[in-house]
Amino acid sequence: MSETALSEEAMRNSLLDIRLPPETAVAPYADLMLAAGLGGGAALLLVGAVRLMSRRKSGAPEMSVAARIAALRAQPEEARRVGFLHLLKEIAPERYAALQPLLYRPGAAVDVEKEVEAHV
Repeated sequence: MSETALSEEAMRNSLLDIRLPPETAVAPYADLMLAAGLGGGAALLLVGAVRLMSRRKSGAPEMSVAARIAALRAQPEEARRVGFLHLLKEIAPERYAALQPLLYRPGAAVDVEKEVEAHV
């Protein structure tokens, strides 16, 4: 390094000499790979964010079967029957599967509430 300062004109002239190396044959492929990598990384981040946002909150404890039966008894008849069907499907899926053909048959009276109580 020299101790003397360069003039402004000498600095400008020295900057004009800077030349970049010529592009190689792999440069377009490198650009494609970089774009694919950035796109893949962005997709992973997006999927992770969607999974975090779509998780159910587990703050509320689940009710016991007895508490759910008591809550269903306070419902109107149609809602009570559907609620007991869902509960029966949860606690006794084999019995629900056996009763399913009878549920929509005209004249077949299935007491779903008694079925649930029999399996509790």
